[in-house]
Amino acid sequence: MKNLKKVLGIVLACSMALALLTACGGDTTPSETGGNETGGGDGKVYELSLSTHDPATSNKTIYFQEWADKINEASGGRINITLYSAGALAAGTAALDALRTNVCDIAWIYPPYFSGQFPLSEIISQPIGVSSVPQGVQVLYGLYEQYPELQDELSEFVPLMMHTNPTNKICSIDGHPIQTVADLKGLTFRASAGTPSDLLLAWGATPIQMAPGDIYQAVEKGTVEGYIFDWSGIVSFGLQEVTANLTTMPVYLGPYFLMMNKDSYNALPEDLQQIIMENSGIDASMGLAWVYEADEREGREICEAAGCTMIDVTPEAQAEFESYGEDLLDNWIATYGDRVDAEAYVASAEALAEENAMTMDEVYATLDEMGL
Repeated sequence: MKNLKKVLGIVLACSMALALLTACGGDTTPSETGGNETGGGDGKVYELSLSTHDPATSNKTIYFQEWADKINEASGGRINITLYSAGALAAGTAALDALRTNVCDIAWIYPPYFSGQFPLSEIISQPIGVSSVPQGVQVLYGLYEQYPELQDELSEFVPLMMHTNPTNKICSIDGHPIQTVADLKGLTFRASAGTPSDLLLAWGATPIQMAPGDIYQAVEKGTVEGYIFDWSGIVSFGLQEVTANLTTMPVYLGPYFLMMNKDSYNALPEDLQQIIMENSGIDASMGLAWVYEADEREGREICEAAGCTMIDVTPEAQAEFESYGEDLLDNWIATYGDRVDAEAYVASAEALAEENAMTMDEVYATLDEMGL
């Protein structure tokens, strides 16, 4: 992406204005927090570690580094956040345990890796009408403000950012173009747990979970016939080199959280806690959302240039694919009615999605205005 480092400061500074353009809600600060002190009192340096599973070259990783640098600057050097990319501290599938056991102070968490632990957050993965990352940010923060049950679900940690990934697509190897549900029957596909795996099972395929960094080898060796991923993720891990077909129909998107260990947070002096929270929340999440969308647009262009075949399914085929999602939403309501008023929760999510809907033309127009 062109001039990313120059633009990131603008993104973080103007994300409130952009959020207003997309009918944003207010910032949300957790009421209870905690952490591990590695420095001393006032004037001491507090060393914090941040774990991500994306490569160092990923624009999301670069965004997190810029975020860490801004906090370091705002604290006058009293907070030093060291970023460990590409799963150096913990693979994406191990990040939650690493955060719980103080292996890292801050971690980028993908809840679908941890089946059943964040079900209210994963409503965003259900067919509720979310089709862009900025829209997903608004839905997550809107639900977090409205529902104590969602706050409780995340209360073990300190949420710093909440967002989604872009809509994932079906990607397959040579000889297995996916145009209809029938094309998936009997195939093995990599997908994260939760909605994508449930959909694959419903479509007649066999889902298998693995870390993003392992997909390349699995596809190259033919261990799997394909995988479900977003354009930006494909490019981040170089998967366009081993992928023949990309079915452009959006399948799903999932929640992501940047979360901090409570002990690590509580060990900080109050003024440093405030600096972290002032640079986090919905504004920082919206900034990351626009970086994601810019990556997504560029990712498709890179995949096309690499020779990947783009497959547009027919309206009839898309309707068949989507019909399986309706049963999943009904099952979600039936399963989690003991945690929340599930029907009201879904209705709130759908209303937030409609209120903050953006067409792709509007997304691209905003990216152009931002220079992304």
